[in-house]
Amino acid sequence: MLTFRTRPPQTYLPPTREEMREAANKVELRSFSTDLVADLCNLAAGGAVLPPSAYRQHVRERAEKALPAPDSQGQWEVRSGKKTSRTDNRQEAIDARAEEAMRYHRNVCDFLQTIDLQQFPGSTPLEQAVSMLKLFSKQKGGQGGGEAGEPLPIFSDNDNSEKEAEKLHGIMDDVDSLSKDEQDMLDPKGEAHEVQPEGDGERTGAKPLNKLKIAEDLTEGSDKRVMLEISRTLDQFTSLRLRKQKKEEVDSEGDEVRRRPIRVLSELGRLSPLDLAMRKRSRKLFLYKAVTRQFSVRERITRIEKKQAVFILLDGSGSMKGRKHWKASGVVMNRLKAVLSGDAVVWLSVFDTKLSKVRQAANPAEACELIRDFMSGNFSGGGTDIAASVKAAHVFIEEKMKAGEALYRPEVVVLTDEDTSASGVRAADIPGTRVHGFAMEVENKSLVDFARSTGGVGVDKF
Repeated sequence: MLTFRTRPPQTYLPPTREEMREAANKVELRSFSTDLVADLCNLAAGGAVLPPSAYRQHVRERAEKALPAPDSQGQWEVRSGKKTSRTDNRQEAIDARAEEAMRYHRNVCDFLQTIDLQQFPGSTPLEQAVSMLKLFSKQKGGQGGGEAGEPLPIFSDNDNSEKEAEKLHGIMDDVDSLSKDEQDMLDPKGEAHEVQPEGDGERTGAKPLNKLKIAEDLTEGSDKRVMLEISRTLDQFTSLRLRKQKKEEVDSEGDEVRRRPIRVLSELGRLSPLDLAMRKRSRKLFLYKAVTRQFSVRERITRIEKKQAVFILLDGSGSMKGRKHWKASGVVMNRLKAVLSGDAVVWLSVFDTKLSKVRQAANPAEACELIRDFMSGNFSGGGTDIAASVKAAHVFIEEKMKAGEALYRPEVVVLTDEDTSASGVRAADIPGTRVHGFAMEVENKSLVDFARSTGGVGVDKF
């Protein structure tokens, strides 16, 4: 018997230790509790959690058997909650250890009755159990157990184990809620979701998403969770939305033909023969429909699409590390999602007193490469000149537009943890360009005020 906390249904044969090891190896779970795996499989198969009274005596016998010899003073250490004391009474020591063990098993049972294995990857109860435990091992205190048994620290020190189950459910809900663009940004290396761009970089297909791999990356407090939360927060800002501009221009040599209402009476000669024939049948009705613009005429057009131009300026100072870096990664991810959807072209440059090499992302392949390199954090710089860098980014985009590239409504995004002034640039210096300024965990009133003066978003202590 691998466990005494649960009972499997009569028609279910629980997995053996060897089967557990094989399933655990597939998800790279190095250490696991066979007791807990057996419990999970029993319940997933339709079994039941046993009441404490069903195993209390068994727990006491185990506590008595495992009781060590007394110390040199003939005493045992006993624990009650977080308090410890000493006793020379052997039965009292056994009772205390048995009660502590019962508290542990009650916590485990609370977890078992809350967790829903159907939310975790796998086609069998065993596969779902080891997937859940792999994700559980990423939680503080959720590691260990080993095939020799338990306890797991998370159940020893936590009397609210239902919340631990709810955390795991929340992570899996987040994985299920990821859009295709978010999947690509969070997994640019293709480790969990392999994108295979072809031709001009459009996505043509992908391997099935490894939900467990993504879930591991999104555990509470992880770098990629910070990144995702920042990206989704920015989605809520109306002024940060990026979109492609679509226009139709009249062109006598255009490839498409459209019909539009007549504008002036001089266009009557362009009416269709059927409409012109009305003049002979009823001149008054013909003139009425002409004056009220009920007739339509054909004209050739050319469709013009312009992508939004986005230039990201990243402060290259050495202090932009750790959590600041992953917050910045979330902003970059948010902007690059518009590249994946075909709505924007993004450039990125690390700046200090001037711009460094400018990286471009104009298609999905370039976007994935850029976010992959950005997440690696390979950037450095010295002093910070926000004003000069914003002006340089504005000129860069203007030159692209003058060269005939299909771009419009440029914006510059500044990511910095410096409190240096941006007073050296005004909205009038960068006409037509909107600036968004994010002061990473510092105050920078100058940058925030300047960004807002251009119609952009300015955030202090981001």
